[in-house]
Amino acid sequence: MLITRDPHDIALRLKEIDPSYELHFNNRTSRFELKDGSGATLIVFPYDRMDERMVRHARRTRAERLAEIIREIDLANERAEKRALRIRENAAEDGLREAADRFYADRKRKGAG
Repeated sequence: MLITRDPHDIALRLKEIDPSYELHFNNRTSRFELKDGSGATLIVFPYDRMDERMVRHARRTRAERLAEIIREIDLANERAEKRALRIRENAAEDGLREAADRFYADRKRKGAG
């Protein structure tokens, strides 16, 4: 269902970003969708009501920002990889420390017996 008017002028504000944008509500999925003039779905909004987030989301995900979006994804992936590496290193360090503690405790016990 095409939405042309709404209390917060979200449909109009989306058209200000790109005149070919059309805001639709998909009754089958109960989701708002942003389509272009050809009817192709550009965005399925993750929001359950129309509000300013839709306008911000549409601006943030425009094709003109593709290079910036890719940089953001790459940075996020790099941070996640570093975090995962730190977690693995800490787990290995903890395992080695526990093994060393057991080794020395065993040596001490044998030496005392």
